[in-house]
Amino acid sequence: MIDNMRILCAPVQGITDCHWRNAHNDIFGGADGYYGPFMRVEHGGIRKRDIADASPASNTVPNFTPQILACQPKDAITMVNALKDMGHTTIDINLGCPFPPIALHHKGSGLLQYPQEVETLFKSLCEVEGVHYSVKMRLGWDDAKQWRDIVGLFDIITPKQVTIHPRTGRQQYKGDLLLDEMGDFLAMCHYPVVYNGEIKSVAHINRTKQQFPDIDAVMIGRGLVEDPAMLCPEKATPDNYCELHNRLRDAYEEQLNGGDHQLLMKMKSLWEMFLPTAPRKALKAIKKASSMAKYNIAVNELFYSLEL
Repeated sequence: MIDNMRILCAPVQGITDCHWRNAHNDIFGGADGYYGPFMRVEHGGIRKRDIADASPASNTVPNFTPQILACQPKDAITMVNALKDMGHTTIDINLGCPFPPIALHHKGSGLLQYPQEVETLFKSLCEVEGVHYSVKMRLGWDDAKQWRDIVGLFDIITPKQVTIHPRTGRQQYKGDLLLDEMGDFLAMCHYPVVYNGEIKSVAHINRTKQQFPDIDAVMIGRGLVEDPAMLCPEKATPDNYCELHNRLRDAYEEQLNGGDHQLLMKMKSLWEMFLPTAPRKALKAIKKASSMAKYNIAVNELFYSLEL
């Protein structure tokens, strides 16, 4: 049982798109809100797939919040205005993406080492009326104390909440969680704080709340992709896992125009995280499949093995 705690589903780039979010909510549930993977501007315009994914018509989940990748003010305002035109009134700002191709361009967690650029970004976002913001961030890019130069800047945008993953961007998803810094962040941040990072079970949620009683919520990303039934263990059945998979496969087959190869690559990317405790032989067969016909056979065998 989860103690009195709001549970939010974090964005996982390339996985938790609208198809995954809707299927997860319908089949498993347990989350109080869902956050979309970051939207970004490329070649002067917003990616069409990002617009489609953030559309209210594409999302049937409760409390959906789109996210923008922190970037140059002009691009940020372009995305905020597009989301506002869709009817979104709360937008999440990504200051947490740890991947070097993003971070080394002063985006995601890479922006945390440039507080003046964060200040400029926040001030520009305030120019758009009728929009509220939240922030998802790391402790820093290459120094776990870089957040200390950022926390005072929150007053510019008065965020509805700040989600903190207690690692640096350079750590990506490896190494120790820097929980002492997390405690200091909680003490210094005057806005609701959401904990994010390595949540793998309901017991871990409860322990986190006990360790940090002042947190406002917990946000879970990779843990829910690995086991979509984590929040509702009674729904951890082979039939439910199979239904999630089949809904995604059918949605991507309709969406993608690249034939079997594109669909196969898309589905294999799901299995980089999905059900990591399934039999290794079955997972290996899925990853080795060279056609959708072979892939479907391997997947059916995996779900059959779970029934046994």
